[in-house]
Amino acid sequence: MLTTIFLGILWLLVIPFGLGIFPSKLLKKENRYPGLILVIGYLVMMALFECLYLPALAAGVKFRTLCLLFRLLIGILSLASAVFGVKDLKSFSLPKKNLWLFVFAAVVVLQCVARWFQGVTDGDDAFFLGTALNAYTSNTMYYLDPYTGMATGLDMRHALSAGGIFLAYLSNSVKLHPTIMAHIVYADILLILHYICFFHIGKLLFPDKEENAGLFGCMVCVFDVFGYISIFTPGAFLLTRTWQGKSVIANLCIPFVFFLLLLMLQEDLTKKQFREKRLFFGALLFATVLAGVCMAGTGPIILLPLIAIGAAVVAAHRKKFSVFAASLPAVVPATAFMILLAIWK
Repeated sequence: MLTTIFLGILWLLVIPFGLGIFPSKLLKKENRYPGLILVIGYLVMMALFECLYLPALAAGVKFRTLCLLFRLLIGILSLASAVFGVKDLKSFSLPKKNLWLFVFAAVVVLQCVARWFQGVTDGDDAFFLGTALNAYTSNTMYYLDPYTGMATGLDMRHALSAGGIFLAYLSNSVKLHPTIMAHIVYADILLILHYICFFHIGKLLFPDKEENAGLFGCMVCVFDVFGYISIFTPGAFLLTRTWQGKSVIANLCIPFVFFLLLLMLQEDLTKKQFREKRLFFGALLFATVLAGVCMAGTGPIILLPLIAIGAAVVAAHRKKFSVFAASLPAVVPATAFMILLAIWK
């Protein structure tokens, strides 16, 4: 148990946080929050996993070998990110204490606790967890049917996205069964990351009154908890399919894209700050789309139109085409995914 707790803190908190330190240095101090750095770190980690997973899958690398290689990769990158961003460690910001912030935090904690006792019996979960469990126990990737455990051919439509394998990787790193990892640990992490994104969206929407960010977060909680009017709403996905790839796209990747778009609408004091923010904007859009590709094949289909329309609106408002140009690299991972799907179909 103590070993699992230690490994969980290391691979689920310390390493992702380290990955997010260097990219966050392009944020202004008032936006450089530890929670936001953790969100960035997880998106970068998902993107990096897809980059290593696809060559490993094509080369026939075993699952546990992939886990070792990826831990080595992100361990080095996390350390390098922390070293190069160490000067900014003293310039973190923390939320100002207020009533709505405490209410928001309490409601999020209640959702995390409720998440531990909730069971899900949908077919998508059987496939997602079945894929993770097969990889975790058999040391193979997508060569066993997740429903029956029988040997089958490689299903490229699903295999190009590493959502289930990423869950298995987390289980392998922490030495925890994939079902426990998904339903309890990973689910709570994703819930917290989701609400961190919306809290920071609230901060951008109400820059002069920070307590409104907590109130905005509470309103998001209301829509999530009471949003089960259909099985397809973001709230239903968040609270019933938290760990599944489509839920990660809907409740982490899409809110983070909105955060980036709102960030670009802020007025900057100098041209240098704008250039730095534009670089941050383009790089993280790229990483977010790649993370979406990693989670599910619907990622690029949903994220690209959102980014294209949003970047065009921001560019028109700022009267700077460079904002739209900064979003163009995000097309690369989505296009590559479509090409691979066409070739390997």
